[in-house]
Amino acid sequence: MSKFSKETHKQFIEHARQLYVKGFDINTIAEILKLSANTISRWAREHEFERSRRSQIIALSEIRNSILESYADMLEGKQPKIKPDDAAKYAMAFERFSARKQVLTYMYEAFELLTEQYQRNIQNAQTNADKETALKDLQKLRANMDIVIGKLTDEVLGNE
Repeated sequence: MSKFSKETHKQFIEHARQLYVKGFDINTIAEILKLSANTISRWAREHEFERSRRSQIIALSEIRNSILESYADMLEGKQPKIKPDDAAKYAMAFERFSARKQVLTYMYEAFELLTEQYQRNIQNAQTNADKETALKDLQKLRANMDIVIGKLTDEVLGNE
């Protein structure tokens, strides 16, 4: 890849980090981003990708699932994974979001799930042609969804 701007460089590093956190190996990330594996390895060291993987923030759906599992455990007389006080705090924090922020949060989560599926399709492609097609599809999806999410984020955060 030719030399790119500082902002683009930061975006590539962040995209590489996100892929790494989701479990992609260095070679696959390099292939997706069309960069060398040495570059991705260097970024992983310099920007502590492994630390990011270990300390990944729990998605809202995971918190919701943990709360529901804890409730089921309590109904069965088992020790819940999350204390009731903590569950109430999570629920209250989420309720503080405006309805638009909640929708934006769910949309972003759905976008991430869709992106992950495209990335699995790339990893599981049987031929280079299939891999290239899946990669182009992902790039088009990300470009369009980044625009949509960006506009919605500006609208939601700009109105409050």
